[in-house]
Amino acid sequence: MIADRAVLIYNSNVGEEGSARSGGARLRQVKRHVLVIFMLVKSVHVGTASRTVAGIWLLLLAGLWGRATAGILLAQYPGPADPPMRFSHMAVDQKTRRIFVGAVNHILQLDPDLRLEHLVTSGPRNDSPLCHATGCSDPDIPLSLMDNYNKILLIEPESRTLIACGSLLQGACYKYKLANISTQPEFIPKSIAANDANASTYAYIGPKKYNLWGRSNILYVGTTFTNNGEYRHDVPAIASRDLDSLEIAEYSFSKQSLLSIDVKYRDHFIVQYVYGFNASDYAYFVIVQKQSHLPGQEEQGYVSRLSRTCINDANYDSYTEVTLQCVDSETRYNLVQDAKIAFSGEELAAALGISVGSPVLVAIFRPAKGITNEPQNHSALCLYPLRDIEGKFIENIHMCFNGSVKYRNMGYVSGPVLDGKCPSSGSAGNIPNFCEVGLKISGVTPLVATAALTFPNTSLSAVATASTGRHLLAFLGTTDGRLKKVLLSGPEPPEYEEVIVDNGNPILPDSTLSPTGDYLYVLSSSKVSKINVEHCGTYSNCSSCLDSKDPYCGWCSLEKKCTVRSACQKASHSSPRWLSLGTGQQCIDFEQVLPERIPINQMTNVRLTIRTLPELPFGAKYKCVFGSAEPIDAEVTEFGLSCPTPDISRRPRISPKMDHVLVPLSVRSSETNKDFVSRNFAYYDCSKHTTCGECVKSKWACNWCVYENKCTHNISTCQRSIISGENNPTRLSSHGFAYCPQFKRRDPILLPNNVLKEIVFEVKNLPHPQPGHTGFQCIIVIEGATMLVPARVDGKNIIVCDKTTYSYEANEGEHEASVRVVWNRIHHIDSINVTLYKCDILGSHREHADCSLCLTRNSKYHCTWCKNSCQYAETCQHIPHTVCPSPRIDMIKPLSGPIEGGTLVTIEGSKVPCTLVNYEVSVRIQCITGRSGVEMTAPIRVGNGAGDTASSVDFSYKDIVLSGVYPPIGPLSGGTQLAITGQYLNIGSEITAYLDEYVCLVNITQASSGRLTCITSKAHRPTSIETLTLSIDGANRTLRGNPFNYTQDPTIMEIKPLNSFVSGGKMIFVHGTNLDSIQNPEMEVYSFNEPKVPINRTVCTVLSATQMECPSPSVNRHFQAFSSRSRRSLRKPSAIKMKEPKLILKIGFVMDNVQSVRDLEKHFPNLRYQLLYVEDPKFFKFPNQVKLYKGDTLVIEGENLNSASDEADVVVTIGTKPCNVTSLAMSQLVCSPPEQQPSSTNERGVKTDTNLPLVVVRVGRSLRFPIGYLRYDIFKTFAFPPEAIIMIAVGTILFILFFVAVLFVYRRKSTQAEREYKRIQIQMDTLESNVRSECKLAFAELQTDMTDLTADLENAGIPTLDHTSYIMKVFFPGVSDHPILNAPKVRINGPRTNYDTAMLQFEQLINNKHFVLTFIEILESQKSFNIRNKVNVASLLMVVLMNKMEYATDILKCLLLRLIEKSVNTKHPQLMLRRTESVVEKMLTNWMALCMYYYLKEYAGSSLFLLFKAIKHQIEKGLVDAITHDARYSLSEERLLRENVEHSMVCKVLDCDTISQVKSKILDALFKNTPFSLRPSIYEVDLEWRHGRGGHLTLQDEDLTTKTLGGWKKLNTLAHYGVKESAVMSLISRQNDSYNNCKQPCHNCVTGMYLNNSQSPIITTNGDIEASNNPRIYHLIKPIDDHQFPNNKLMERTHKAIPEIFLTRLLSTKGTIQKFVDDFFMTILTVNEALPPAVKWLFDLLDEAARKHGILDPEVVHAWKSNSLPLRFWVNFIKNPDFIFDINKTSTLDSCLSVIAQTFMDACSTTEHRLGKDSPSNKLLFAKDIPRYREMVAQFYSDVAMLPIITDQEMGSAMQQLSAQQAEEFDTVAALKELYIYVTKYREPIIEALTTDPNCRRHHLAQKLDSVAYTLGGEETSAC
Repeated sequence: MIADRAVLIYNSNVGEEGSARSGGARLRQVKRHVLVIFMLVKSVHVGTASRTVAGIWLLLLAGLWGRATAGILLAQYPGPADPPMRFSHMAVDQKTRRIFVGAVNHILQLDPDLRLEHLVTSGPRNDSPLCHATGCSDPDIPLSLMDNYNKILLIEPESRTLIACGSLLQGACYKYKLANISTQPEFIPKSIAANDANASTYAYIGPKKYNLWGRSNILYVGTTFTNNGEYRHDVPAIASRDLDSLEIAEYSFSKQSLLSIDVKYRDHFIVQYVYGFNASDYAYFVIVQKQSHLPGQEEQGYVSRLSRTCINDANYDSYTEVTLQCVDSETRYNLVQDAKIAFSGEELAAALGISVGSPVLVAIFRPAKGITNEPQNHSALCLYPLRDIEGKFIENIHMCFNGSVKYRNMGYVSGPVLDGKCPSSGSAGNIPNFCEVGLKISGVTPLVATAALTFPNTSLSAVATASTGRHLLAFLGTTDGRLKKVLLSGPEPPEYEEVIVDNGNPILPDSTLSPTGDYLYVLSSSKVSKINVEHCGTYSNCSSCLDSKDPYCGWCSLEKKCTVRSACQKASHSSPRWLSLGTGQQCIDFEQVLPERIPINQMTNVRLTIRTLPELPFGAKYKCVFGSAEPIDAEVTEFGLSCPTPDISRRPRISPKMDHVLVPLSVRSSETNKDFVSRNFAYYDCSKHTTCGECVKSKWACNWCVYENKCTHNISTCQRSIISGENNPTRLSSHGFAYCPQFKRRDPILLPNNVLKEIVFEVKNLPHPQPGHTGFQCIIVIEGATMLVPARVDGKNIIVCDKTTYSYEANEGEHEASVRVVWNRIHHIDSINVTLYKCDILGSHREHADCSLCLTRNSKYHCTWCKNSCQYAETCQHIPHTVCPSPRIDMIKPLSGPIEGGTLVTIEGSKVPCTLVNYEVSVRIQCITGRSGVEMTAPIRVGNGAGDTASSVDFSYKDIVLSGVYPPIGPLSGGTQLAITGQYLNIGSEITAYLDEYVCLVNITQASSGRLTCITSKAHRPTSIETLTLSIDGANRTLRGNPFNYTQDPTIMEIKPLNSFVSGGKMIFVHGTNLDSIQNPEMEVYSFNEPKVPINRTVCTVLSATQMECPSPSVNRHFQAFSSRSRRSLRKPSAIKMKEPKLILKIGFVMDNVQSVRDLEKHFPNLRYQLLYVEDPKFFKFPNQVKLYKGDTLVIEGENLNSASDEADVVVTIGTKPCNVTSLAMSQLVCSPPEQQPSSTNERGVKTDTNLPLVVVRVGRSLRFPIGYLRYDIFKTFAFPPEAIIMIAVGTILFILFFVAVLFVYRRKSTQAEREYKRIQIQMDTLESNVRSECKLAFAELQTDMTDLTADLENAGIPTLDHTSYIMKVFFPGVSDHPILNAPKVRINGPRTNYDTAMLQFEQLINNKHFVLTFIEILESQKSFNIRNKVNVASLLMVVLMNKMEYATDILKCLLLRLIEKSVNTKHPQLMLRRTESVVEKMLTNWMALCMYYYLKEYAGSSLFLLFKAIKHQIEKGLVDAITHDARYSLSEERLLRENVEHSMVCKVLDCDTISQVKSKILDALFKNTPFSLRPSIYEVDLEWRHGRGGHLTLQDEDLTTKTLGGWKKLNTLAHYGVKESAVMSLISRQNDSYNNCKQPCHNCVTGMYLNNSQSPIITTNGDIEASNNPRIYHLIKPIDDHQFPNNKLMERTHKAIPEIFLTRLLSTKGTIQKFVDDFFMTILTVNEALPPAVKWLFDLLDEAARKHGILDPEVVHAWKSNSLPLRFWVNFIKNPDFIFDINKTSTLDSCLSVIAQTFMDACSTTEHRLGKDSPSNKLLFAKDIPRYREMVAQFYSDVAMLPIITDQEMGSAMQQLSAQQAEEFDTVAALKELYIYVTKYREPIIEALTTDPNCRRHHLAQKLDSVAYTLGGEETSAC
C-alpha cells in the first residue's frame, strides 16, 4: 500500500503570483522548464513486518566525493554513532531552512546541514484502537505498548507551527513550535489520521472561500478508513479542517466540509490517498481505489483517480472524480505511486501544446499484479496538463447534465445528489458555474496519457519537481537506494549519471528540493540525505562539462570553468559566454594556429582561427599570452584573432638536451583576466642537432649543411651540399635521411677482449674532405673512456679503423661499447654499437670455469677450452680440448622420499650432461625416484662420457605412517585447521591431503616429521568423513574409521550484555548452536561506515556447544576520535541530551571460514548485534594515599562506575584478600573488607613500601585501578571533662544575649527605612498602575476598533492611490498639475509639429547610454545646477524611461557604480546615499518606487495603513487642539498637550471638540475607508442639532455666540452649545448665511499650504484650524500673553521640563500602538516570494562593489543598504503615507509618524547611541525596542543575501514586465520638453563633452544633438 505522506501547498492559486511551489521553487521559475525528481521506494504492503534498517553512513560515493562543494552526497542523518530510525515523512521550513522529520516514535528537528537540533519522543506508549483520542477511561479495555507511526507532518507558516499526527490516540495531532520542537506542544485530541501503520493519510494546506471572515487557508486531509476500532467511523474520508483547532472547518446542520464513504462499503472499498494540491478554484486529491465499489466485482481490479471539489463549496457537493490512465502501447499502468504539480517551460509547453508556465501534473505509475493493488517491478511517467484535467472534468460533468449518462456513478459516497441520478436533458438550464450546483459525479470518460518514459525492471515511487534553464530532468531512485539522473527533454539518451544515496534502502516520497533549489533532501526509510543537484565543479574542461549532459552545468568560456548559469558572469551578454546542453554550441577552441611553430629567433604574426568568440563589453580586449611573456593585445579579425609573437628577449630558453620548447599559447579576456582557450606553441632551435640524421629527422623545418657541419632553418648561410629535413615543407633535391652520410650495413660487430683487431665500415654518401680538412678518425667509448683511433679510406666507400686492442673491466661476459666515425675532427658520419666479450666469463658457472659451458657457447664467439680455462681460440697457446672431465655434484633436494618412489629430486652441479626434461646445461638436472619396496639409503650417481660422480650424502627411502587427526569436528564452511600426526610426514617433494573427496590444504612450511597441518575446505552438507588420505609423491596413506565430521555452521542466537567500557575486557556471553565446532573463535567490532574493516578483535573461550564467552575488544583510539567529532557537531550542549559520549559498534565473529557470523545484520536480522561503548569508569584514589578503615564497609568513589559494569565485573582486593562487592552505583562502590587487616602486599603478593595492604579495583580483564593503602583503625571512646562542658554553656548564653541586643537596634532602624521605602513604592505602583490601566484600556479599545477596521478592509479594501497619482506624489511631491499629466500623444501617424519631431530625436539620444551618462555628468558639474534641478532631472528621466525599465536599470547601475567609486575614496564611505546630493540618489528613489508599487499595494501596504489608522484613532480618542495641533495622546513631545482639560465623551466625540472636528469625525465614521478625495468636505456640510419639536440649530466654529476673553476668541465646541449624550445631530448641506460667506473654503487643499486673506481662521479640509494673519483665537488653552505666538513662529515649541504625567501619555500612546509598529516592521523586514527581485539585485550590486573595492568593514555595506532601501524608500512612506493612500494626514499625525520614522532610522543604523535623561523623548520612547528592530534589519539583510542570485535574464524579464504595466501612462514628449530646457541652458559644455568623449564621438552624438536644435529651428516660438 502506498505510504502516507503530507506536504504543504500554501497560498496556492496556481499560475498567479504567490502560487504554490513544491520544494521551495521560486516565483521566477514559473517561466522556466521543469525539473522532475523521481524517487523509488519499496512498496509497503499490508501486514509486512517492519525490519531494522542498517545504519550505513555513506561518505564516499562512487568516487565522486571530492571538494565539499563538488560532492554529490553532502550530509546524512543518522550518522554511524546515532541510533537507527525508521522514517516516514519530512518537511522543510522555507524561512529558516530547518528540516523536520517524522519517524516511528520520534520527531526530529535538523539544521540545514542535517545536524540534530532537537529530538522529541512520541512513542511507544500504552494505547488501544478501542480508546478515544483523549485517552482510555474504560478500565476494561486492555492496553498494550504500541509504536507511533507518523502519518502527517507539515509546516503551518503563518503561526510558525509544526503539525504532527501519528497512528496512536486515533490519529490525534500535536502542534509544535518551529523554533524548538522540544518545548511543550499543544495536543489536539481529534481523530484525524489513520490509526495503523499501513493505511494512507495525506494532508496539505490550501485556500478556501467558504466565507469572507476567518483565515483564508485550511487543512485538507484525506484519510483511509481502517475499521480499527469503532471511533474510525467518525473520521471522514476527506475533510477541510481549521488550522487553529483542527475542527471541521464548516460544521452545521446545513453545511459540513467533509466527505465520507458510505457505511455499507467502507470495509472493502478502501481508498488510498497519494497526493493533494490546489489549482485555480479547486482542491484535488490523487487516489487509488477499486474499479467498482460493489461486492463481488473485485475482478475489475484497481484504478487511479483524480478527485476535486470547489474551494468555495463548504458542503462538498461539488465533489467529482475522473479516472487517470497512463498507457504505453499494450501495457496499462494503473497504480499511481506519487505525483507533483510542475510548471511548464518553453520546451515542455511546446511539446504538450500549452502556454509557458501552465501547471502540469507529473505522476508516476506501476502496473498491478493481476487484480491486486500490489505493483509490479515496472514503472512509467505520465504528464497531465491542468488544462486537460479541467477539460476532462467539465466534459464528464456535461455528460451528466446534458443527458449523455443517466447516473452519477458515485453510490459509494454518503449523501448523493438527486439519489445519484443525472438531471434529465435540458432540465438543468444554463449553469454558468458548476461550483454552485450539486455534482458528486464519478466521470465515465478517463483522462488518458501516453507514458512519457517507461522503466522496465525498475520501481518508481516518488517524484518532486524543480526547473533549470530550458530543460526538464528527473532524478530516478531505485529500490536499492540508487539515484539515476535523467534528462527528459534532450535528444540524447536520457540517463547521464548514477549516484548511490542509501544503498539497499527504499527512498520515500517526501524527498524535496531545498528552499534555494541547490540541494535535494532525500528521505529514505533509514536516512535523511542532503545531495547536491549538480557538481559542475568536478568537470575540469569544456568537453567533459558538456559531455556530462548535466542540464545544470555549462562551460563559462571566459572564466574557463564548468558552472551553473548564475555563477558565470554576464552569461546572457553573449551566447558563447556560457555554453550549455541543448543549445547546439560547441566548445571554443582553436581551429587553426598559423604558424604553430617558429624558430626561436624569428618574429612573425600568428593567425588564430577561433569560432564563436564571445562578445566583450565596451573597453575589454582579447590578449594573446605566449607562456610567461607579457600579454599582447590581439586584433579581432573575421576569422578570429591575430597577434604578433613576443620579443625574442622575452622567449624562454631551450634546455640543453632539447631542440625545442613548448609554451602555452592562450587567449585571455581583459574582462576576466583568465586564459579561456590554449594550445601549445613551439619555439625550436635547429642548431641543437649536431648530426645529419638528427637534423633531418627532427619534426621542425631544419636543413643539414654537410660541409658546414651544422643544422639550421636558414639555408642562406650554407654552401654546396644541403640536405632538407624530412618535416621541412621546403623540399630540396637532397631531401631526407637517405642523403646523409651513414653506414651502409649495421651487422653486429663482436670484439674479443684484449685482442688486436681492426673495424671495417662500408659508408654511403661519404663526403670528400676539402682542402684544409683533416682526415677520418674512429672514436670508441668503452666504460666512459674515449679512444681516438686513426682511420683510412679503402676504395670509394670503405673506412677501416686501425688495429688496436679493446678491453673492459666489468665482470660480465658481454659489454657494449660505441664507435663513431668522424672527419675533420668534428664532422660526424655515423655511429654504431659494438660488443666486447670475455670467453673466460662466458665459459664459467658460479665463478668456476666450466668446460661444458665453454664448448657449448655460440660459435660466433670463437671460444675454446684451453687447458683449464675458456679462451679466445686465436689466443690459445695450448691444444684446445674437445671432451670435458666428469661432472661435479653441489646440491641434492630433497634427501628423502617414500619407498613407493615418485619423488622429484633436483641435482645441481657442473659438467652434468643430461638429456632429460628440466635439464639446464651444466647447471641442474631433475629426476624422479623409482620404487624401493623397503626403507634404505643410497648415494646418487651422475655420469657422462668422462666418468661417473657419486654424491657425498645419501638419499633415504622412508615408509610413511599415519596415526591420528585433531580436532574431530569442524564447520560446514571449512577453515578448520587439522593437525595430522604420524611419522616421516615432511619427506618428499609434493604433499596433498583429502577428507574423502574434499581437499585439505597442506601448510608445508609448518610440517615436521611427526606433525602436519592442513585447512579444511567447504563441504556441501554435514557429513561424516570415512577416510583421511595423505599423498606424498607416489605414496598414499589412509586413516579410516570416521577421523573427522563436518557439522552445521555455528549460529548466534543471543549476545549479552551489549555494553562495554572503552578499554574492553568486559565478558560478553554468546549463546548459539554448534559453537564447539570452532577451536579458536574471535569477536570483532566494526564501525557502521566501514563495515568491512574491524577496529579490534579478541579471542573467545568456548564453554559448550551453546555458549562461549568473549572479552570485549578495546576501542580507545576510535572512541577518542568519535568523541571529538561529536563535540564539534553539537553546537550547544542541549542539542542531544546525553550524559556522556556513547559509541555504537557492530559485532562480528571470526569462526574459521563461516561467513554468516561475520555479518550478523544480514544473516540474523532479529538479533541485537550492536555493542554500546561508554567511557571507562574512573575510581578516585584515597586522599593522601591512605584511608583509615573503622569497620563496616569500604566506600570507593568514582565516575561512570556502573555505565557498563555490574557487581560481577568488578573485583576489589585488599592485599591478596578479596573485598566482597555489595553495591555498585554510578559514583560509588561499596564492599566488605576482611575482618583482619591483610598482609602489606598488592594483589599479586608483592610487598608494599608503606607496610600497608594495597587496595586494587579490577574491572573486566583490562582495567586495573590502584586506589591506595588501607589502615585498620580500632575505635576508642573519648571522655569529655565536665569543666569544659560548663564553660562552653556559659559562653554560648552570653553570645546569645549580645546577639539579641544588636538585633533589636538594627530592627528599629530598618523599620523606619522600610516605611519610607513602602511609601515611595506605593506612589510608584500607583503611577505605574495608572499608566498600565490607561494603556490596557486604550489597547483594548484600539484592538476592537482595528478589528472592525480589518473587517471593513476585507469588504471595501484599502484606499490605495492609482499608479499615476502615486508616481506624481513620489516624483514631484507637492505638484498637482504637471505637463506630463496630459494625455499621451498617439504616434501612429507620426509627429504633429517640428517640436514633436525634435523631441522624438531627443528621445533617441536619451536611449543612448553614453549620452545620458555624459549629460548627467555635465549637468552635475555646473555650479548653477542646484538640488532642486537635480531632483527634477532625475524624475523627468525616470518618466521618459518608465517604458524601458531594463535600460533605466542599466543607467542606474552605471551611475551607482560611478558614485560608489567616488565615495570609497572619501573619509566616510558609509555616508553614500544618505542625502540627495546628485541625480543618482533621486533616480534610485524613483526606480525603487516603481519597483515596489505592487509590493506596497498587494502586500506591505495593509500593515502601513493599519498603523496609520491606529495612530489616527488613538490621537482622536483624546483632546486635540485645533489651533496648535497639540494632542493628549501623541508620540511626539512637541505635539503633546501640556495641560489637563476637563472633558467628557458624547457619542464617540468629545464635548470640547470644535464643530469642524466633530464634523470630521462624523464623516470618518460614515465613510470609513472611502478614499479621502471622494468624501464630502467639511465645508460642504453643516452640523445641525435637532431638539424638541421643530427645533433646529446649525452649529459653527464661530458665530454670534462665540465667547471673547481679553481680546481672544475661543472656538465654539459642543460644550459651548450644551450638547449632551443622546442628542440628535445630523449633517446637512451647507447653508448660505452671512457669517459663512466671509469664509472661502478650499476643497482638497493641502494642510496649511494655501491661506486666503480673511481675518478669520482658515479651517482646512482635515478639520484642523490654521491661524490667519491676525491670530486672536484659541481652542483649548489660551496663551499667557499676546506675544507667545507671533504669526511667523506659531508652530514653534521650546524644550522644557514637563510633569511626569505627560510623559506617561507618550508611553501610553506608544504602548497602545506598539503591536501595529511591530507588525509593520515585521512585514517589510521579512523575505518571502512577494519581495521584488529589484531588492536582491540592488543589495547584490552593493555587496559586489564592496568586494571589488576591498571594503572589509561590514558596517559600510550595511549603511549602503540602509540608505538605499529603508531610509530612501520606507522612511519616506512612513512619514508620508498619503503618497500611497488616499488619506488625510494632519500635523499631529505627521509628528507621530516622524517619531516612528526616526525609530526605523535608528534601527537601520549600526551605531549605538548612548541615551540619558537629557536625550530627546522620541529616542527614549522606543529605546528598548531598537535592539530588537536592529536584529530584524540585520536578519533581513542576511536573508536577502541568502536568496538565489538574480541573473541578468531574470532581472531583464522582471523589468520588461514592469515596463509593460506602466506603458503610456504619462506624456513622454512633455517630459522630454522639460528635460530639453536643461540642454538649452547648458548647451555649450554638453556639446564640448560629447565632442571630446571617444564613445560619444564614435556615435556622433554631438551632431545628433545639433540636429535636434536644427529641427527646432522651424518651430514657432509659442511652441516653446
